[in-house]
Amino acid sequence: MGDCVLLACPFKPELLSLLMTARRKLGNVIVQCAVVLFLANCSCESRAVPKILITNLPAYGSSDNLAGVVLCADPAAFRVAVFIDVPPYGWYSKPTCAQALTPIQPDGSWSADITTGGADTNATRIAALLVSTNYSQPCVLGEPFLPTNVFSEAIASAIVTREYPSVRWINVSGYDWWLKASSGTNQLGPGPNYFSDSTNNVWTDAQGWLHMRITNRSNQWQCAEIVSARTFGYGSYRFELGSRVDNLNTNIVLGLFTWSDDPAYTYREIDVECSRGFAADTNNAQFTVQPYYLSGHYARYRVPTGLIDSTHLFTWQSNLVTFQSQGGSYSPNPNPTNVISTWVFANASAVPQTGDENVHINLWLLFGHPPTDGKEVELVIKSFQFVPLGSPQPALLTNLSAPPNGPVQFTINGEPDRRYQVQASANLLDWQDLTTVLATNNLVPFQDDNLAGLNQRFFRAVTLP
Repeated sequence: MGDCVLLACPFKPELLSLLMTARRKLGNVIVQCAVVLFLANCSCESRAVPKILITNLPAYGSSDNLAGVVLCADPAAFRVAVFIDVPPYGWYSKPTCAQALTPIQPDGSWSADITTGGADTNATRIAALLVSTNYSQPCVLGEPFLPTNVFSEAIASAIVTREYPSVRWINVSGYDWWLKASSGTNQLGPGPNYFSDSTNNVWTDAQGWLHMRITNRSNQWQCAEIVSARTFGYGSYRFELGSRVDNLNTNIVLGLFTWSDDPAYTYREIDVECSRGFAADTNNAQFTVQPYYLSGHYARYRVPTGLIDSTHLFTWQSNLVTFQSQGGSYSPNPNPTNVISTWVFANASAVPQTGDENVHINLWLLFGHPPTDGKEVELVIKSFQFVPLGSPQPALLTNLSAPPNGPVQFTINGEPDRRYQVQASANLLDWQDLTTVLATNNLVPFQDDNLAGLNQRFFRAVTLP
């Protein structure tokens, strides 16, 4: 196969006849080429908001620089405000108070020294905020939380917990998570409960599905919780379950929620919880924007009896939170018969503003009380998905490499946190699904090894809803 590339930006149906005409005219030239369709707007101008990404996160204990890229923003008009959280000392501006803002290079790249003294190499959380050149917040020196004023001035942010040795980590749905664990006889919230990071309590199976269990070991009931390394911000949070939740014991709660240790905005907690609450309650789940005890801040609903596969989601905007539960996998336009419940929290002044929150999934005991039937319980979470707000931008396929003996390689130039269905065709009419990829960065490499017997191959990447 050759190195022929066809640019179609944006792709239109009438290009099909053009491609077929080109094939007839070029004959074997086109037959020996891997033709890639660029199904996208080719500029960044139409994107809704700028983004900042961390592309080089130094390992825990390393003195390497933090580095990243800014997308869809004028480098001359913005700077990067970098902060690190060093337990137990708190958050600090980096590199220094004298140089609190990092410049952005003309190509959008940036780099910052985050180990300028003390125990900086032991920082567990890293924050990079995109701010304007007239950013004027005071230097942060040992604060327990990043000030809300810092977040209010950020155009975009990237906040991540990096892997450190004292906790167990797991990958679920393409994202990294750490596991909560009690130390000795120390009980933790919610509950309070004993939490275990044992593989008896948390693991993933061959399909990548998350299993969580409440177990009884040595007369101690142990619960399970995972916490995302990433902060996701505004967008749609979707949790697909692979277990019944209508029959949970009255003392058992499944929590799907956001949480920040910063008490601002009631810890930025937005919940979907599956729990019967008490035996006579005909409902078994609820949507909540904390604090729950205020009027209009939660809505109870009922997951149907015997339903195994269900999806529970909320879409968080700066002035609105919309909740929905569906039977089966997520659908952007579900059949009304598959909609279990919908609720809109429209109290704009009470909607929490994004900051340094993380996603939590936990299975725990109400008030720490054992299940009334004395039985252990296991639940399956098939997937977690986060989808940014706004209309998706179709993906660009770039950097094509098609050597004569294969494989074909190219890069999906997409939008972080979008999922793309990569498809192939021999005739531009019949398309075959190859795989689904999660864009954890704006550039995702792809390789196709299945080229035996093919003399032409077309590719496209379809943005999933």
